[in-house]
Parts: sequence; structure tokens; C-alpha cells
Amino acid sequence: MKIPKLSKPVWALVGVVVLFLALSPFVLLAHYTTTTPRFCLTCHGTGETADVGQQSKVHPDYGEVGCISCHAENGGHFVTDGYQTGFEAEPDRISENCVTCHEEMKEKNDTAGFKKNEKNIDIPHKTHFGFDAVCADCHRNIAHDLNINQTNRPTMAYCFQCHPATDKCDKCHPGGPPAEKTTIPPPAKRPQVPSADASKATYEQLCSKCHALYPVTLHTKAEWSGVVDRMVGYTGADITADDRALILSYIDSEAKS
Repeated sequence: MKIPKLSKPVWALVGVVVLFLALSPFVLLAHYTTTTPRFCLTCHGTGETADVGQQSKVHPDYGEVGCISCHAENGGHFVTDGYQTGFEAEPDRISENCVTCHEEMKEKNDTAGFKKNEKNIDIPHKTHFGFDAVCADCHRNIAHDLNINQTNRPTMAYCFQCHPATDKCDKCHPGGPPAEKTTIPPPAKRPQVPSADASKATYEQLCSKCHALYPVTLHTKAEWSGVVDRMVGYTGADITADDRALILSYIDSEAKS
């Protein structure tokens, strides 16, 4: 095969084209693994990780607000330091990205314009920012809601990490709290010897007073013990020692080893 006689500029151009074609698969692979929610969900959407990726009920679909919008620095579109180190789920990183789209919330103390406010909650965002709170302190489940009944909205359990559970309802619900929807009837009479039904009913009753029920398979038995103890301490659910024993009895029968 005879090599064509070309000028040096043409050969340089040919070299650039060949180099581009050779490198493009690697560039496309890097782009796909650092910008595409479908790649993230090959691990985080399988149910095998604690932070299962789910489409938010509040945000647009993954085509508009994807994984990198929250987890990459400055919501970047190409994470140059790799998918393992380029993403973070720390509150500060997430919150910095929240305000790139929701800058007005830093100065907002009313609820005008909220998409949903089913619980009649009055949240002064500016006041909370003044106390050095960050978005993810309250909105950590905005796209990773593992509750059985998902809302992608803060739960009272988050509030109780800073606010005492003894605060009056109208502090956050100025129009009065919404009517409580009781979907799980209490047991008619708690038996002397706890049954599986009584244990499950106690778990469902008391743990749903302040937040939606989490899947029992979310934690191991050992992890659940610490979780329940924290709930006893700050949720205001009035969980007695007997209640705690019943709750853990049910969890032990269903949770991971």
C-alpha cells in the first residue's frame, strides 16, 4: 500500500483525528460513569445498599435533577477525580448544591410557593440558616426516602434532634396539627405473654406516631437496638420499657441477622 503524499499540516490533522478516535471510548466511558444516574443505580438502585436511589416525588426526573446534581462538587457535569472520590453524601456537599437552585430559601421565612404543605407546617428557613443549619439536616430524605410511605419531606424525628419533644404543636403547626390518620388499629388488649401480633402492633403504633415506618430489613438486629434506644430518648413517643421489649421482639423476628 502506497502512503499518500500529504503536507505536514494535513498529516497533523490526520494525527489529531486518529488520536481523538482512539481516546473517545475512554472519554465516553468516563463521562457515562460520572454523569449518568443509570450507572449510579446499577449499585444504588438494587436494594443492596442502604442509600437506595429513588426518583423524588418533589424533584423532576433523573433527566433534569440526577445524582451528580446533589453529590458532585458544584453539581458538576464531569467529575474529573473519578466516581469513587468525586462524589460525596456529606450534608455540607449536598446543602451547597441545594442552594444552587434554591438560593431564595436562605432569605425565606414564610411558606408561600411551597409545592406541598399537607401537614400545615410553618418553617422559617432563614431563621434555621441563622442557626447554622444546612439543608440536609432536615431534607436528608429528599431523594432517598426509605420510609414505607415515602414523602421525600422532613419527618418530625429530624426536628426532635434539635427541638425538645415537649414543644407545643402550634409552634410548627400554627393552624393546628393535621387530623391524625390512624390506619393500624391498636390491639384490643395486650396479652400477658407477648404474642407476635402484639409485638408487631406495638412497633407499628408507636414508631409511626412521629414518622413513617421504616422497613425492618433496613438494619441488622444489633443495629436496630441502638436505633430504638435513640427513638426512646427523643421522639416523644412515650415508649416504655415494656414497649421497647415488644418492639425489639418483633424486629428480632424480621430483621437481618
